[in-house]
Amino acid sequence: MADYTINLENGYRIDRISAHQIAIYGDEPVQSDDKTIDNYLSVPAKVTDVWWNKEYIVTKQIVLAADENGYEEPPENPSINNISYWIIDVNNHQVFGPFEEKELEYETDKFGLTEKISLTPIKKLKIN
Repeated sequence: MADYTINLENGYRIDRISAHQIAIYGDEPVQSDDKTIDNYLSVPAKVTDVWWNKEYIVTKQIVLAADENGYEEPPENPSINNISYWIIDVNNHQVFGPFEEKELEYETDKFGLTEKISLTPIKKLKIN
């Protein structure tokens, strides 16, 4: 059960399960070459920022290390090596990433995203 949910576009949502377990899920499984697995997790924890329109969701993620007990806390001062970016095509249920910041710029151009992408911190979004 999520602490809170923030609805995005086309059945996608941000679920906060704990302070560090903030991820993006979809109502439809992510498109994959492996048809034996239905995966509804689009971007794993810890999603910190998001931008979206009717076609795409762009996210910033602090990569969390996992151990046998689950996820560790994020680094106190994340470096560029701890940050990833993701693009979700909400109409085709495809996820692209992880990317570094410079790769994200290239990929958004490739997808024809001409509008300014201004990522909003999750904590500033209205909770449903």
